[in-house]
Amino acid sequence: MRKTLVFVLVIAGSLLCSSPGSFSQEKSAPGKYDYAVVKWDGPDRLYYNLPDKFELVYLSKTGVEVPKGAQAEEWCLAYAANKMAKEGWEAVNLNSRRILFRRAK
Repeated sequence: MRKTLVFVLVIAGSLLCSSPGSFSQEKSAPGKYDYAVVKWDGPDRLYYNLPDKFELVYLSKTGVEVPKGAQAEEWCLAYAANKMAKEGWEAVNLNSRRILFRRAK
């Protein structure tokens, strides 16, 4: 009987010390981030879908050339990701032709 009582007290104490609120993650507030999408759509063509504007960029017209031997899709998306990172954007998700970014408002 005494072992059962000690066991129950230990379990009760551990449940009290580990309440769900003490370990929960902070919920992000709605509207805390802006989101943007960059899409590769051709040899040197990138679409920037930003919160306040849409921009179609031909890299060759801006003086940027895809290096010989590089796969255009991967190189252009990496170029766009680096450009967006310099502006404070964080990559959240990607697939073969698009990268989703977010930035704190």
